[in-house]
Amino acid sequence: MAIDFNNPNNAGLSKPRTASSLSSAQTNAQDSAQKSVLEQSNKPGSSGESVQLSKNARQLQSVSEKIASMPSVNSEKVAQLKQAIAEGSYQVDSQRVASKLLGLEAQLK
Repeated sequence: MAIDFNNPNNAGLSKPRTASSLSSAQTNAQDSAQKSVLEQSNKPGSSGESVQLSKNARQLQSVSEKIASMPSVNSEKVAQLKQAIAEGSYQVDSQRVASKLLGLEAQLK
């Protein structure tokens, strides 16, 4: 269901538009407009404007790139846990688990 902001008397609701409900002239006009916008945005320097990032923005970008390149899993810790489980020496700290669950529940409220 689509919301029609141009027709408030219709309670804001309208039928969703499908490709078959649009005339071919409308579809062609939309396609050519989209292509025109894409072509203009892909031309380097077409607007004559430039953007300079602040020092903080460059730092944030650098940190983001470093985080993205880091592995999402600590393989060494996983190997240690697997070994401890396999040997039967892994002990669950039930007090810590309960505390963390209660903390999570408190954050969700």
